[in-house]
Amino acid sequence: MAELFGDEWARVLREEIAASEGYARAAKGWEGAMVLSMATDEALGLLAERGVYLEIWQGVCRVARAASREDLDAASYVVTAAAAVWKEVLEGRLEPLFGVMSGKVKLARGSFARLLPYINAAKELLAAAQRVPTEFPKGWTAG
Repeated sequence: MAELFGDEWARVLREEIAASEGYARAAKGWEGAMVLSMATDEALGLLAERGVYLEIWQGVCRVARAASREDLDAASYVVTAAAAVWKEVLEGRLEPLFGVMSGKVKLARGSFARLLPYINAAKELLAAAQRVPTEFPKGWTAG
């Protein structure tokens, strides 16, 4: 198991994306950098925002790594949520689009309208993330 949004988690996610024919088909034409970000939570020991940086190019994930502050500042898209929400999403208990519509998941940077044509690619990306064996932050007690 790899800790959520750490380097090992990002490496396994990239492998899962590479193995996904559905993602490769759905993401043709999608280019740019995306960060999936987890908000700080002192109770869980998350004293700084944590995320995973994905460089997406025409159906291929070229780079996946734990996001740096520079990555958070420069990515075309930043999707953020609390640790508990990411747990719900990754366990399949919360549909991400519903999460966005309910305000639990936020598109902190980027245009939803520009992301819309790639909604199936985003779903495939999430399905890949759901296949990564994930260890949630130390101190996790919820759900």
